[in-house]
Amino acid sequence: MSTVSSKNPLTLDTTVVASSQQVSCDVATEAVLLSMHDGEYYGLNEVAATIWRLVQRPRSILEIRDALLDEYSDIDVAECERAVLEFLTEMMALQMVERV
Repeated sequence: MSTVSSKNPLTLDTTVVASSQQVSCDVATEAVLLSMHDGEYYGLNEVAATIWRLVQRPRSILEIRDALLDEYSDIDVAECERAVLEFLTEMMALQMVERV
């Protein structure tokens, strides 16, 4: 499994997918994840849950950003990109998302 480091940061061209080592379910517009790696539960807000649904199949971070921009018209492109990269970096550190 890949890890994210300052030597190999995520970019818009990076393709990611949800790890098979987790279980998730939607709760209204949000989501709850259970890591089979560490046994921890994680709650995701509406935007994070949208990202989570998108990474159920391999997608580039650019595709994810663009899908969010289509769904949430009030978000700034740069802020959206920063938030997606930050969220996916955290999910990779938790081993919930993998590079493809």
